[in-house]
Amino acid sequence: MKLHVVSFQVPYPPAYGGLIDVYYKLKALKEAGCDIVLHTYKYRTEEAPQLNEVAGKVYYYERFTGVSSLFSFIPYIVYSRRNRLLLQRLNEDDSPILFEGLYTCYFLDHKSLRSRLKLVRTHNVEHDYYKHLGDSAVSFFKRCYYRLEACKLRSYEKQLRHADAILAITPFDQEYFSKCYAPVPAEWIPCFYNNILPDTSTGTDSYVLYHGNLSVDENVHAALYILNDLLPSLDRNIRVIIAGKSPAPALVKRIADFSNVQLIADPSEEEMQRLIVRARINLLLTFQDTGIKLKLIHSLFKGHGFCLVNTPMLTDSALAPLCLVADGRTALVEQIERLYVMEPSAEEVEKRIRHLQMIYDNHANACKLLSLCKSPKKP
Repeated sequence: MKLHVVSFQVPYPPAYGGLIDVYYKLKALKEAGCDIVLHTYKYRTEEAPQLNEVAGKVYYYERFTGVSSLFSFIPYIVYSRRNRLLLQRLNEDDSPILFEGLYTCYFLDHKSLRSRLKLVRTHNVEHDYYKHLGDSAVSFFKRCYYRLEACKLRSYEKQLRHADAILAITPFDQEYFSKCYAPVPAEWIPCFYNNILPDTSTGTDSYVLYHGNLSVDENVHAALYILNDLLPSLDRNIRVIIAGKSPAPALVKRIADFSNVQLIADPSEEEMQRLIVRARINLLLTFQDTGIKLKLIHSLFKGHGFCLVNTPMLTDSALAPLCLVADGRTALVEQIERLYVMEPSAEEVEKRIRHLQMIYDNHANACKLLSLCKSPKKP
């Protein structure tokens, strides 16, 4: 079967969230026998020849960024991806189309695609996600931008009525889209990720790890919460590592105040993997309960230590039995100090991996997606 996939960004390297889902979905679809034509927008990323290994053809498109794309009732993240060369290439055959995220849906309702079977993969309820970004933004300009974009996205989301199916990434999102956009079917297809079996034969080292893109306001907020709210109450012998790309200046400055906190800026992929694998505690906190937290799945699957989270991290309730959950300063400090002197057994880690494999089975989920591509086109 041939399938067009429209990605919002070049999905290599698969370094975060939606890109992880897109890249490993492409890989699983190809392994399931699908002939993929990948269309992807460039955004701070060059062309990636590695994508030729997971797609038969790869086309790259420029975004129309800049101030002019802000002055539209259509969300900026959608309007800046209105490249008509994409539409031209989609019309070269009559194969099904998978739009990755509301970002890519500018041509979803185009008259030339009315006869085509069109699926939309949703990575969030986007207007909720952007509202949360606005709430956590420090810059006045960013707050205004995110809140305006959230309003536009709430309105634009109605475009999903032109899809033949919505592929939600969490059960919560599936329920939301089913309620809002019936009779368009909303199916839960769990996220795709790197499910190569890890080595569980070794233990952990004595450190607590928080990792993420340290230029993103949400992650900066979480890291500063650890530094300002948790560290003053923690035993000073507990070592904390904060790792990620492009750390915000305010974060760098605050970390310098602590002798037991180490910043690892812009680690290589190999170094980040080692940090996750060897951490006694992967501490994963968020104050934004939207979308799937792929770094939680990754830490559960690859890490040899404990995963300590707060409730907003658990947007996918299937992960709750695999984590230790604590909310608020007192509970988090107590759990960190308790777990820091413990070590999960290899049996516990292997049990966790088996549970994850039952839900996040890339091959089974790729086959489910392909079966939807073969469904009759809605009237």
